[in-house]
Order: sequence, then structure tokens, then C-alpha cells
Amino acid sequence: MKHKFRISCFLLAALMLFSLAACGKDSPEPSSASKETEQTKPPVESGSETTIHANLWDLTYNEADGWVYEEDDFYDHDDYSSISMTLPEEGADRNLVIADIYVSIEDPGDFRDYLTSYGFDEYEYAVNQAYDFTPVGGIDCLEAEGNYWGSPCLRYLSRVEGANATVLIEIIGEYEDERVDQLLSGLTINLEDIGNEDGPWYWEGEPFSAQPHSAMIGTYTLNSEWLPIKDCMITKETFNHAAAVIGDQVYLLVDGALKRYDYDGTSLTFAEDIALDAEYTNISADTNGIIWLAEFMEPLISWKDGAKTASYEGPDYVTMHPSGTWGISWFSSSECEKITLSGGAVKTETIVFKEVDLISHLLIDENHIYVTGSAADESGHKVFVYDTNGVLQLTLADSDGSSLGSVTFVAETANGYLALDGNMREVVLWAKDGTYIGEAEDSDLFGTSYPWFCGGAKLADGSILAIMTEDRADESAMELVAFKISGF
Repeated sequence: MKHKFRISCFLLAALMLFSLAACGKDSPEPSSASKETEQTKPPVESGSETTIHANLWDLTYNEADGWVYEEDDFYDHDDYSSISMTLPEEGADRNLVIADIYVSIEDPGDFRDYLTSYGFDEYEYAVNQAYDFTPVGGIDCLEAEGNYWGSPCLRYLSRVEGANATVLIEIIGEYEDERVDQLLSGLTINLEDIGNEDGPWYWEGEPFSAQPHSAMIGTYTLNSEWLPIKDCMITKETFNHAAAVIGDQVYLLVDGALKRYDYDGTSLTFAEDIALDAEYTNISADTNGIIWLAEFMEPLISWKDGAKTASYEGPDYVTMHPSGTWGISWFSSSECEKITLSGGAVKTETIVFKEVDLISHLLIDENHIYVTGSAADESGHKVFVYDTNGVLQLTLADSDGSSLGSVTFVAETANGYLALDGNMREVVLWAKDGTYIGEAEDSDLFGTSYPWFCGGAKLADGSILAIMTEDRADESAMELVAFKISGF
């Protein structure tokens, strides 16, 4: 989120969200003039009440009610104004309520993300006008009850299109306290109608498409072919999508749900949704035509011909060997478990990838275990290639032996190794002995602008299926898109 997070009992949660935001949309940078005086309009006392004047709102409250805020919790700039007010519990080192007020001049992207995050349907909101509104600060707002990292939370949300502004108010904790209503009754949101018109919604926008592209990496000419996903796959999740292939069937994990597509060499046509009891993010396939799904705190399950064939409690994320008889259960640390499946039972033994500090992804092919993550010697993110017994064979790194970005997929090719580096938006090649060959940027090889490489899988003809998320050119939606890579 772009609004200022509170520093309190929610500090850890805020830091985690800030870390994620650094990988995607950054908080808006104030102008140099605003930076010089963040709090240019000091509170003005009027009798028993105190008024805080901001560029985009005014807030009048009674200090006798117990509301307080720190200077660092008040931000006031030309294009956004926010404050975090707290209502401490008397005699306890905690807050009864935290009230975050955030108003920003910005494009509609965040507002539309908020809609779905808080349980509203974009089409029902924009076209069918299916939701009731609650006036807050002089603005009609959607109202949603939910939670914030385990605490009850009441949210008010609005998009003031003519002003190109988004309003978000979060009341965390005991939001039914009468002092919350009193605080909000003193809020006045001040926005100027500049005649802004927001861009198209996802059903109005232009779906993603791309022409074939080629790019040289060393002496290899890599080719890409866009594989339309029929119908196009709209998503709000940038990172957690995965793919597995069995013959001419492609299985996609999208937003935790499993979907099967028929692959005809040029496109992916939707075949069926496969109902799951939980959301999964980890998928692998074996040579017996079985799909394996794993997720932290969920059972490892197997599927074949649309039906669940087995379920195993205990493992974390699991990547299975193509034989389907064993796999690696992993989470983040270098100490993992090799699991062997026999007669419905799970046998485990410890396997340690000592060259790795924190694991990002783990993949297995016939002869190798690939571990991507931060090196134990603090030399950065690399790909560690082990044999099936966990003995290190190669380390794949950047041209000078230094860190890569964030590799989400790696595979052995006829001539070496290929990886998808999500953070650098590059396809990278190495020789059989691990010698770095070179890389191709996403714009050159795919014609994309700023995708995230979510993962990939080998196709029957030896080419690579790469899946990625990419914003449409008209910013109406983010799509999950697929390409076939060959020429390596």
C-alpha cells in the first residue's frame, strides 16, 4: 500500500508489506518543495477541539476522547495526505483503535486492486452499481468489514474520478467504539474536480498480444512465440502462478486455483477448473501423468485424469522427481527433507543444501535438483545444481560470478542450462560446465514491457513454456501470459 503504516504493535506486519511493495509499486515520492515541510499546516486549536489541516482533508477532533498521533504519522503533500491516529487503551501498552486516513491523487490502479482485495466485484461496482455507499468526510464510500493481520478492521473506500483521487480509511481494532464515529464526523475531504476520466476497466481494455521475436544469446538465436490463453487470464497477483505439462495438457495454478488447458502448439484453450480443498502455489508433474500439488500447511496431493489419487500430511512445499516416487519437501532454509512415497506412507530423511542460505525455488528433473536462492557465502542469489543425492555439481551465476536477480525456473537443455530471472526480466543461458553465455531482456525476446517471470515447464518438443504477468498497454488489467521459447 502507498499509505503510511503505523509504528506500533503492527510494526512487523507493516515492514513485511513494505518489503513486498518494494518489488512492485513504490510509495509516491513527494516533490522537493513538499519534502522541506511535511507538516506545513500545523494543528489549530479551537476551544476544546483540535483541527488538523491537510492539503486534501481537514480533521477536527476532541483530544479529551484520547486520540493521539505522532509527527511521523502525519504526511501532507500536494498529491497525498495521510495520518494515523491511535486510541491507546488506558493502563495498557496497546491501542484500542488505530485510524488510518489516506487520500491520494493517483491513477485508479490501486483503487481497483483494493476493490477485489476487500470483497467487491469490479464489474458489479462499475456497471451494475450493486453496492451501497456510506458518506464519510463528504464522500460516498464503500464500507467493508474484514481484518488486518488478525485484528478486526473496518474500511471505507472511494474513487473520486473527477479529481483523480482515491480515498482509503482503515479503522483497526475496536472500531465500534463510539469515539470512532465522533472522529470521522470531524473529517472533511477536500478534492477539486479537474474533469479527470479514468482509463478502461479490464472488460473494456485491449487484451495482451505479441508478435514472434528473436534474440541472440552468444551464438544461439532464441525464438519466442506468444501462446494466447483462451480466454485471457486476468489476475491481481503478480508472482504466485505456476505451470506443469503432461503431453498436450497444460496445468496452471492461478491465484491458488488449478486450471487445465489443451495445448495445440500455438495456443492454450481452457478445458476445466479442478476443484481443490485449499489454495495451492506449488505444482509438478511426473512421467506417469500425475500432477502433484503442495502448499505450506496443506497436504501434498496428487491428481490424475481429473481425480485426486492420494493425499499426504506433513510435507511443506514439495517438488517431485519425474518418477513420482520421491521429492524434496522444502520451505526456505537449506535443511530440507527428501520424501519417499511407498504404499501410501511417507518416508523422510534430511537433506541439506549447505551452499544455500535461503531457498527461493526448488526444481527437479531426471538427473538434477536445482535450488535457487541466496548463497551461504553471502555472494548473492544464484542457481545451485545438485545431483539427485544432494551433491553439488555446478553453481550458475552472473557473467562475473556475482548475484543473479531472482530465478524462478531453470532447466537443462541440449547445450547447457536455461533460466528465467524474474527480477531482472531476463532469459539466461549457461554452457554444460556452468560457463555463463549471456542473457536476453524481456523486451527483446518477448516484446513485453515489464513482466514478472512466474515460472515455466518443458514442452514435449523440448521447448520451454514460460508464464509471466504483464500489465496491458492501456493499464486496464494485468494478465497471466504464456510464451514458447526455442532455439537454445
